[in-house]
Order: sequence, then structure tokens, then C-alpha cells
Amino acid sequence: MTVISTRPQQRLASNLLPLLALVVFLLFAGWLRTVHIVDFFEWPDEIWSLWHVQGSFREAMSRVPYDWPPLFSAISWGWMQLAGLTLEASRYLTILFALLSMVFVFRAAKSLFLVVAPTAAGNRGAAWVALAAGMSMGYLIFSGVEVRAYGLVLLLGALALWMTLRWLRKPESWRRTVLVALVLALTFYSTFTSALYVLFLTVLVVIVRPRLLLRWIGVGIFVVIFTLPILPQFLGNALSRLDVMAQPPDVFGVEMVDIFTRFGGTAAYAAIIGVALLVVIYYALRRKINARWAVAMMIWLIVPAVIYVIRPNREYLNVRYMWWVALGLVMLLGMATLYLPRWGQWAAIALLLGLTFLPVDWLQFRAVGTEAVPMRMVLSWFQKHIRPGDVLIEDPKCVCGTSMAWDYFLPQFFPQGDLPFVDEPGDHSRVWYLSTTGWPQDEPLKAAIMKGRKESIFVGPWNFLLRLYEGPPLWQGAAFDNQIALNGFEIPDDRKTFRENEDVSVKLWWSALRKPAMDYSFSLSLFDEFGNLIAQSDGSASAPDTPQQTSAWEPGTYYEDYRTLHLPIGIPGREYTLMVTVYDWQTNQRLVPAANTSFKLAGPDSDYLLVQTIEVVAY
Repeated sequence: MTVISTRPQQRLASNLLPLLALVVFLLFAGWLRTVHIVDFFEWPDEIWSLWHVQGSFREAMSRVPYDWPPLFSAISWGWMQLAGLTLEASRYLTILFALLSMVFVFRAAKSLFLVVAPTAAGNRGAAWVALAAGMSMGYLIFSGVEVRAYGLVLLLGALALWMTLRWLRKPESWRRTVLVALVLALTFYSTFTSALYVLFLTVLVVIVRPRLLLRWIGVGIFVVIFTLPILPQFLGNALSRLDVMAQPPDVFGVEMVDIFTRFGGTAAYAAIIGVALLVVIYYALRRKINARWAVAMMIWLIVPAVIYVIRPNREYLNVRYMWWVALGLVMLLGMATLYLPRWGQWAAIALLLGLTFLPVDWLQFRAVGTEAVPMRMVLSWFQKHIRPGDVLIEDPKCVCGTSMAWDYFLPQFFPQGDLPFVDEPGDHSRVWYLSTTGWPQDEPLKAAIMKGRKESIFVGPWNFLLRLYEGPPLWQGAAFDNQIALNGFEIPDDRKTFRENEDVSVKLWWSALRKPAMDYSFSLSLFDEFGNLIAQSDGSASAPDTPQQTSAWEPGTYYEDYRTLHLPIGIPGREYTLMVTVYDWQTNQRLVPAANTSFKLAGPDSDYLLVQTIEVVAY
């Protein structure tokens, strides 16, 4: 009898299930970020990340500013060559960085919790909690979408933590020594703020394994060697960054709550961070976790407080400059569940992931609200609604994006460079007005835009509001008995070909040349080539803001009138003529149209003006 061992199958299943779980977690993390790939408003620093890397590689590198190292710019340039110029394409790269960072967070958490609490039954499950914390933390979601170096450096920071923990297990390995030094150097090539993170990892090694200090100095020597090309740039930049405009923070307690709220994204998340901190302190006092690691963790988490004391300036307390503290918060949340039963850890995971469905003010991660304008969204919408002959006026006092942003986005939506900017509305019928509401505006300019025009459709928030002001197609219209004037018409999409059994929508513009003595009706009619009436729409003017009684009309005001004609089934496929007339609804007496240069008379003695010839396709 042959006995088949089931151990390989069991081993395969035990390895496969965690891998599948990790894939599911990463897919959810990717979804949490991808849903914002379009709706996160861009702002100048993010646009600069893409604007400056256009052109050749040499040109892109020449534009890297002195206060930033070159790695992210080089990667962005390469990605742009593959994926294109759009912001969305580059945000996809940042999302890929975020997913890799989650993998390294998970591996680092597994390594960390095995040494922090080797006897805790839940140290492996706590790594999954840390992963859920990294997936759901508001700041990490935001930085996992925004096209800036912080997404890259968070990836490298998580990898550096994992590599450091591996190095601590085998510090005599030259391979691990060089590897951890290389990763730390790459973080330095991503942002100079990583110098503080390197300093913290040094403190961590000194606290948990003080005898390894000399070996860690060897790591530092390699880091210095790897970063020699940019060390002078860093030293010069560090001195200049110390001299910034004073921005006094709030009182200590309020400022700390605000910082951790911004890390979490919501006050609820900040409250959970506070609870986790108390739990970890309890573990440390009861000696349930390694005392040295507890001290290192506390140092990691009090970094904002230390900066507050040393440099009480809101500029230095911005969460993007303390990006690596977010990694410590992730580890803190996982560590707080070390001694929970498995069901408790899964409840913690569910709670953290459930917090992602709370509303988050993503603008809190921007420096200035008026700078984060939705230029992509507005220009995309504008591209679909602008018509030939439209003009665009930007209020001179509008805080409506930087010139760099216009230079970057305009070619993507108006590649021919044909966006019709003007300074004055003139006689243009349709004027688009870009302004900042609740902000000083050029009042004479706005009054000129509104003269004879009505507010119409709009797009954008208060700080980037684009509104259409519509006036009549013809300022001097065709007169009927010197009382009522037809000032033009509009057919959606300027269509001239229709199908049988279809509705034809027409917008007519009217005005009173003098105060009308009575109430007139209007008729829009469709005639065939033999003068036969095919369709007709009669009655008073129909529009939300138009008085139905013409006796209430005021000279100098333009009124809209919406009409719909239904093309009957079975009419021959041929050309038909739209005509307009005005009449006294009580006596049916028509007003006589005057000869004009805008519309033809239907005939020498006709009471109709010929508006438009259309073609009807029928079989």
C-alpha cells in the first residue's frame, strides 16, 4: 500500500493563502488611490514635477531646483517618455510606488514585531494590521497619488526600514551592509528631508543594539560615498532652509492634534492613533514588548513634538516634511494589536479599512487652497462646451492658476493653441468669464460682460469658476413693425440635417425695440419647398427668465424663447425651411418684418422671416 504524504500540499496551501490575501489587500489599496487619480485637484508643486521634465533629459535635469535632489526628476522624465505627458499617467506611476511601499511595510512589520515581542502569539497578525494602517492612512493615500517625490521616498523609506531590520539580524554581512547603505542613499537622492530619517535609524540602532554602532558607522561611510555628488548641494540647501518666514504654530496640544489628524486624514483616525499609543505604552510598562524597541518607537513618534520645541514654525511642522513619521504610525497601529486574539486583529483591520469611507478634506494636504485649482477638469469640460466664436476673459484679479500650469495643460486640451483669450467682451455673443468668487474682481469688466448677456452654464469651484454669459447672436436684430426684433437663433450643435420622426430644438432671441403695447405671440414654422406647412410651434415666448407677456418686456433687454418642432413620419427626404413670424394672438394680425441684412424675407409680401434651411433624411 502506497502512502502519499499531504505535507507538501499543506505547505503549499499555507504559503499560497497569505500570498492571495496580500494580493487582495494590495488590490484594495490600489483602488483607494486610483479612485482619486482624476479628482485630486492639482497644485503648482505637483504641476512643476511634470512641467520641468519636459524636453530632453539634459534639459529636464538642468531645471531641477537647488533644493531638490535629482532622482525623482530622472524617473519622472523616463516615465513620461513611456506613458505620455498627462498628469493622470504620472499619477499612475505614483500609485505603483504606493503599492510597492505597502509590500515593504508588510515585510518590515513582520520583521519588527518578531523582535519587539517574540513571544506574542499575534506578532504575525499584527503585521496585517500594520498593512491595513498603511493602506488606509489619509496622508499615505494622498501621497500615493500626488506626483511628487514623497511617494517615491515613502517606498524607499519602508524598504530602508526592512533592510535595516534584516541588517540587525546579520550585521557582519557585507552584502546587507552595502544594500542598506544603497537604499538609504537612494532616499537621500529623492529628498533631502530623508537626512532626518537616516538620523533616526542611527538612533534606533544605537538604542536597540549599541554594540553595533561601529558597524553602523560602516553603513554611514557607504552612504556618504554613494551621496558624495550631491552632498555640497545638500549642505548649502540645509543652511538656506533654516531661514524661512516665521509662521507661528498653534499652542502645543492643538498643533499636535492637528498634525496627527492630518496624518490620519480624519479626526477619527487620529483618535485611533491616540488609543494605539496608550496601548503600546501599557505594553511597555508591563514589559510585554522589548523595552529598547519601545523607547525607539516613542522617539519615532515624538518627532513632531521635538520639532515644535526646537523650531516652532508651522513650515517645519508640515506633514510632508515629516513623511517618515507616517511609517512609525503604521508600525504603532500594528504593535497595539500584538496581544489581541486573531478575531480582534481582524476587527482592527476592518475598522481601519472602514475609516477609508469617511469623508476626507484632501485640500488639507495642500499648502494654499487658492493654488489647488481644478484646471484639468475645467479645461476638459470647456473643451466640450466651447463653440466657434466664443471668447474667454480671465479677470485680472483672478487667482486662477499659475502661468506654468496654463503652459502645461493648454496644449493637452487645445493643441492648436486656439483658446480665444480676449481682454474686453466687445460684441461677442458668448463670453466665458474665469474668476475667483468671494475675491476682488474687476467690477467694470464684469459689468461690461453682463451688459445684454445672461448668466448661463458654469463649471469649477469658487477659486476657479468658469461661467458662460450668453447674449443674442445679433445685437441689431430684424424688426417686426419696429416693435419686436428677432436677434438670432441657435440650433444645438449647429445641426442642419435631421431624421424623420425627430424633434428639432431651436432657441430664438427676441428684444423689444420699444415698450410693446400688447402681448404678442410667436410662430416657428417648417415649410417644404412648395410652401406647405409641415410643423409649427406657436405661442408666447417660452423660457424660465422670459416674461410670457411681451407688454412686460423692456427695451434694451434680450429674451430667450425655446421651441421644438416634431418632424412627422413619412415626409419626403428633402430640404425644408424654418420661418418665424410675430402676430397678435387675439386678431391673428401679423407684424410685418422689415428688410434687413441678417435674415431674408420669405417673399415680397410675406410676413415670415427665413431663419434656416435644413435637410430631412427619410426613406
